[in-house]
Amino acid sequence: MSHPILAARRSVVSSCNRIELTPSLFAASAWFAWLALACAVTWFAVALPAYVRFTLCAALALAGARTISEFVLLKGPRAVRAIEWNEAGEWFVCLGATPAREPATLSSGSFRLGLRHWVLRFATPVGTRFALVEEAARTPSAFRRLSRSLNGQLRRGSGHSGPPAVTIRPKV
Repeated sequence: MSHPILAARRSVVSSCNRIELTPSLFAASAWFAWLALACAVTWFAVALPAYVRFTLCAALALAGARTISEFVLLKGPRAVRAIEWNEAGEWFVCLGATPAREPATLSSGSFRLGLRHWVLRFATPVGTRFALVEEAARTPSAFRRLSRSLNGQLRRGSGHSGPPAVTIRPKV
């Protein structure tokens, strides 16, 4: 393996503020397990006629399957495939199979889910779109850049300027 050349310019790949989303099989399996549990509880623990329970289970399964396919497995024209951002706070998303960028605004309702996931809500010209961003083993630096940008923007939008102050002091 050769050593890096110190006078060389930085690679565009390492400084690009773009993250390509990949389907999350772990999140999809957890979501399917939750759907199965919700349908089982609806079917066995609710005292309603069988046709009503069947209708409720079918509606829950169809809505859940559509959400899983777009939000987690990234299938269909409404799925967010890539996210781009810049230091000025501008966001762009690539929807479906098209490589064209759509301007987007990070909406309220975006949050961090543990240490390795972000659930993002974008307002685009074609409607509200959601994205599940999972830290991938091959792009940890892009995930860290995205997390820094999101932490800064969400903190500015919420009115918080820093970590919460410690108000409890020991009596002396």
